[in-house]
Amino acid sequence: MELTELEHVALAVIWRDGPCTPYHVRKQFLDSPTPRWSGSAGALYPLMRRIEEQGLVTSQAAGDDGRGTRHYKVTPAGRGALVRWLRPPLDATAIGPIEDPIRTRLLFVGALSPAARRKFLDGVTRQLAEHVAELQGIEEAMRVTQDPLLLLAARGSHQVARARQRWFRDVCATLGQPSAAS
Repeated sequence: MELTELEHVALAVIWRDGPCTPYHVRKQFLDSPTPRWSGSAGALYPLMRRIEEQGLVTSQAAGDDGRGTRHYKVTPAGRGALVRWLRPPLDATAIGPIEDPIRTRLLFVGALSPAARRKFLDGVTRQLAEHVAELQGIEEAMRVTQDPLLLLAARGSHQVARARQRWFRDVCATLGQPSAAS
């Protein structure tokens, strides 16, 4: 059975940080600046059961804490699945344009009055600026971790957000409404 992207990422977190609890994996998703990763318990706990049933992870009781907490670790089969996921060629969803709800909404801003369109453009401009600033702070915080992989991931997120911000400035200029941040 082919794993989803979310299952692969959970497997990777367990490999990197394990043995660890599902709550630890969930916390990684919740703390991520990427809203794509579902940190909901309703998504994560069944995911953990699925990858254990597939033999990709094993779990052990974490003692008698009264909550049934389990610690998960990657099996050799799980490590193999992780390595296959990391190897090129990557699928189109990893290489192609990412889902972008701003780009999708832009296709339909013609439904808005000129005043509402202005409000949309100004709101997105403001939110993008806030997000870029947040990611810049995360990148700066990662510099002190001494982990080059964490720093590179944070830098990538920051650069992608800055590129979206530049693209949206072009959108505003093309629509004849320079963004407030221009």
